[in-house]
Amino acid sequence: MGCTKDEMARTFLALADRHGYRRATVEEVAARCRISKKTLYEVFESKAALYEYALGLWAEDQRAAVEARLTASSPEGRLAQWVGLAFADAREASGNDRNPDADGPADLVTGVNERVFAPLIADLLVRGNEEGSWTVADPELTARFCVAVGVEGVARLLQDHSRDTEAATLETIRRIVGAKGA
Repeated sequence: MGCTKDEMARTFLALADRHGYRRATVEEVAARCRISKKTLYEVFESKAALYEYALGLWAEDQRAAVEARLTASSPEGRLAQWVGLAFADAREASGNDRNPDADGPADLVTGVNERVFAPLIADLLVRGNEEGSWTVADPELTARFCVAVGVEGVARLLQDHSRDTEAATLETIRRIVGAKGA
């Protein structure tokens, strides 16, 4: 018996992480899953669709892992922990021997941030509104700004490890949400 849809996607993601998006092939996924390439294309219309689905699975796993690691009780504390975890993960990933082509098309990674991580932050912002930590008029839009600031902060960290971009990123996000400690 062959792989499930999720197994196909996870197999592709592992190959893309190891060899890069361009060199990871649907032929290799089919071979590892012991299915035909035709069967794979019956499930996914294209390599990009396979990758997008795989990134969605990865992002859902990431969200669950991040939520499990958030231990602070206050919304502001959880927001600060989220930034800290994002930077810690980026530092760890930058130290790994990953293929520079491993991330694939940037618009797919952006889509994952918008579909998974922005809702996580929006949930934190709603909770902060309810608890009086801040007053955010549009939690979904504000969350997208926070994610964009976080992505830019991580990009800057990866370019220059000597700068304290984590603190600057957290301060910027606190100002965006109007946190009491900002």
